[in-house]
This record gives sequence, structure tokens and C-alpha cells, in this order.
Amino acid sequence: MKNWISLLVVAVLAMTTMATARAEIVREENPYFLLEKVAKNTFERIEADREKIDKDLDYLRVIIREELLPYVDNVYAAKRVLGRNLKDTTEEQRQEFYNVFRDYLIATYGRAFTRYDEDKHTVEFGDARRFEGDSKMVEVKTRLIEQGREPIRIEFKMRYDDDENLWKAYDMVVEGVSLLSSKQAEISSVIRSRGIDGTIELLREKANEPMQPYEEGAGDLKTDSSSS
Repeated sequence: MKNWISLLVVAVLAMTTMATARAEIVREENPYFLLEKVAKNTFERIEADREKIDKDLDYLRVIIREELLPYVDNVYAAKRVLGRNLKDTTEEQRQEFYNVFRDYLIATYGRAFTRYDEDKHTVEFGDARRFEGDSKMVEVKTRLIEQGREPIRIEFKMRYDDDENLWKAYDMVVEGVSLLSSKQAEISSVIRSRGIDGTIELLREKANEPMQPYEEGAGDLKTDSSSS
């Protein structure tokens, strides 16, 4: 399951409030249509740049920043991950945590992207007619399809950002397992052992590691924190 969670994250998930260098922001009032368009753009980019990726895995960071990052609220997600620890941080620590958490996620998604094969994987999106136009929080249901395997159920939790006028994802639930909840438990453990400044430094170290082919458990924080 852990392998599939990592793969699914990078297949269609998108994050943060940064502007892209490559394309205009995709704006859709219906979050189902938004995710479908973002996924299509990302898959096409991977296929077009496959030669660059094969030569240099770190190029995946570029694709993630340009194709995925505009559509997920990483600050909101980071606040949820910090949970009760948020009140014990200074404004400077919070801003530093938001930035390094974003970079850590880029590295995490990049490792998972090394497993992605555009010739094998497709995504089915739920019926867009299920969306109620006045909703501000939604769960978009999708399925990851690979020949010879059972479909994997994925739900993207999304919220409408009134400042950006844009739907953004902040969590993904794979077969009932919340990515946000898993990271919250992991990071809370690190904070208990290292403090917020030590956690920020560990996230920065992980974010700056050279991109390597996916290996289960690589990039996790709990292993590091348990040995400190």
C-alpha cells in the first residue's frame, strides 16, 4: 500500500500558491474538471520530457513545480500537519516550516514520480455533476487504473481559496488512508524528539538530497527521528 500511496500522490496531486514559469493557471469552477485538466497537462509534460527525466532525475523537480504546485494549498496543509504544535512556534519558525515543508514534498513526489509509467497508468475521474456549485470544501473521487491490478480508490480533499479564486487540494485519501494524517503523526514525532528547529533542519536535509529512484521508506522522517 505504501508504494501505491506515493505513486498516487504524484500522479494527479497538486499543491501551493506559487506562480508557474511555464503555463497559465488552470481555472475551473468545478474541482472535478480542474483535477482532470491538471492531470492531463502533467501526463503530457512527463511524456514530452521523458528523455530529460531519464538523463537527470532532478528534472522531475522542475515538472512538479511548474505543473503541480499551483493547485494545492501547501500552507494550509502545513498548518494541519503542525496541528497543536502550531501555537508553540514563532512567526519566523512558521514561515520557515511552510517553505521547507513545500520543498520536502517536492522531493518526496519526485522520488515517487520515478515509478510512474505513462504507458501503464491511467486515472478515472468521478462524475463532475456531483459537485454542488455553492460548496467550498469537496472530496473528489478518482480511481487509478493499471492493467492486471484492482483499481485503487483515491479521494482528493479540496478547498476553494477565495484570495486566489482557485480550487486547491490539501489532502489525499487512498483506500481510506489519509496522507495528511500520516505526515502529521510522523512530523509530530520528530518535533517531540528534535523540537521545531530540529524538525525544520531535518526537512531541509531531506529536501536537498539528490533525486534517486523510488525506494520504500526513503525520505521518511520517523526513522531519522528515532535514532536522534
